[in-house]
Amino acid sequence: MRWYPAEPTADEVTYNLTRYRERIALYRNYGHDRELASRFVIDTAMPIEIPVLDIGTGKGFAAAEIARRGIPVDSIDITEEVLYYAHLNAKAAGVDHLISFHVGDAKKLPFEDEKYGTVIMMNALHHLDDYRAILAEISRVLKPGGRFVIADFTDEGFAILDRVHAGEGREHPRRSNTGIDDIALHLDEYSMMCRGRDIRYQEYVMIAEKL
Repeated sequence: MRWYPAEPTADEVTYNLTRYRERIALYRNYGHDRELASRFVIDTAMPIEIPVLDIGTGKGFAAAEIARRGIPVDSIDITEEVLYYAHLNAKAAGVDHLISFHVGDAKKLPFEDEKYGTVIMMNALHHLDDYRAILAEISRVLKPGGRFVIADFTDEGFAILDRVHAGEGREHPRRSNTGIDDIALHLDEYSMMCRGRDIRYQEYVMIAEKL
């Protein structure tokens, strides 16, 4: 279902931008640059074939980075609450007009077969409890020759996340210990093949192609 966010007030955008900058600075103090990591993931994905789908968009780091390059992107996550923050971040970056937000479950994507040239999933894998169902859906919506770009934190990255959240008296939830290497082992079951991997900035990225 496409989600049409209400137009935020200037105060809402300003307040969210202030909080965003504070969080970016906090993570940098612990050794992780979230903006640099997002640029690295999207740089690795280039050239990006349109249309583009960002699955598990969260606060919209990957979607905004794609849009900054002038590329329109469909963004999907499970709740309106998280998409609200993704929209505010996109608004502050001046790229909200390039992002279409959708509420939905990645295990049952609300998009037609073979629609997308690129599907991106950044830092969402560890939140998933059924990656096989999601791989099946990704394969379904990818065009033949289209690419699946998946990234998640390295062990060092997860350790930084844990330290940041512990310092705030919270925990960073992980529903699964499935990693990129686990996904690579099963790509052929979903008509995909690994075309490359890279590890930098506490991010592990893999590019797969739909056969």
